[in-house]
Amino acid sequence: MKNVLCAMWQPQASLLEEIYDFGSSHNWQIELCGRRLPPGWSGNGIITDYLQPNELRLIRNFEKTPIVSRELPPGGNIRTVACDTALMANLIVDYFRSKGFRHFAAVDAREWSGVFDGRWLDPVVALREELQRYDLTLEVCYWNPEQRSEELTDYGLIMKKLSRFFRGLPKPVALFVPNGMYLAVVYRVLHALKIKVPEEIAVLCNTDNAMITEKASIPTTRINGELREVGRKMAELLHRMMNREVVSERAVYVTASAIVSQRSTDVLAVPDVKLATAVSFLLRNYMNFISVEDAARAAGISPSMLNRLFRKHLDKTPVAFLQELRLNRIRDLLDGTELPLPEIARQTGYGSSMSLSLAFKRAEGMTPGAYRLSRRKR
Repeated sequence: MKNVLCAMWQPQASLLEEIYDFGSSHNWQIELCGRRLPPGWSGNGIITDYLQPNELRLIRNFEKTPIVSRELPPGGNIRTVACDTALMANLIVDYFRSKGFRHFAAVDAREWSGVFDGRWLDPVVALREELQRYDLTLEVCYWNPEQRSEELTDYGLIMKKLSRFFRGLPKPVALFVPNGMYLAVVYRVLHALKIKVPEEIAVLCNTDNAMITEKASIPTTRINGELREVGRKMAELLHRMMNREVVSERAVYVTASAIVSQRSTDVLAVPDVKLATAVSFLLRNYMNFISVEDAARAAGISPSMLNRLFRKHLDKTPVAFLQELRLNRIRDLLDGTELPLPEIARQTGYGSSMSLSLAFKRAEGMTPGAYRLSRRKR
């Protein structure tokens, strides 16, 4: 039996579930704690999220115990499983640009430093860099730029700084909330200011926790699929380290599978009424067996005119837009359900599992089955 300490500053149910599932199938005895580690604890390995070396040194044989972290740089007895923030930023920007947004904002306590293999640890910094590719800027509110990782900021100060920030934003604006812990205070301030969501500020939150987003005062769009993969990869990596395998010091990266849309982003920021009508039609009906011609018909224009409007305002064709909607949903279903491929095809507007597989492989470079396996491989 292996004794594993799971030390989590921000315990996430889906992440822990994957670790416990892996542990139960590999004869692990897992002990769960928060930031206060049992002084003198000893065992075979540690999984942690954001605890720092000075906190982890409370355990016995710190330098010799295998540790897998979400934040610490890899080296020695430490290995890292991190989010591929560049791909996350790409997902966010594509999502909002497809809705016509040109103004972007984000909120956080402070900027979190750290770069692994050229990838930023901080998703807000990665988002800013991705937006620069399109000559777009990101307005950011840091309510405590000098905050240490273990500190918490006075709630009144957070509300005061967010109030000033939200008042000064251009509208409409796409708002990225990088941590589910901040969603409630964001909505509290927006409600106090009588700022409309999503008409003035469209909100997207980085969390796998559907309870936080779907039960929020306004059902909130979220990035889905990252945490389960983080839990799986952390457990797999620690298993190899405890078995004394030679493990590369390069960080292991995980990606989100999809953006799950809710009412908080149910708005378009495009100036052309005909284009808005066509986009709305595609958003409402992409899961059905429809075509771009159907969208053009709904907007009362020709397919060629619709193509010109898409290229002018959204920098893509309507065919690409429709395919992205479907692929986003397909990735979500492959990652989060056990539905067979014919049923996924039926739910995403494809006439057969064969046509879905061909389209998916062209876009993702692998078959749907290989994608599903890559997200769940233990």
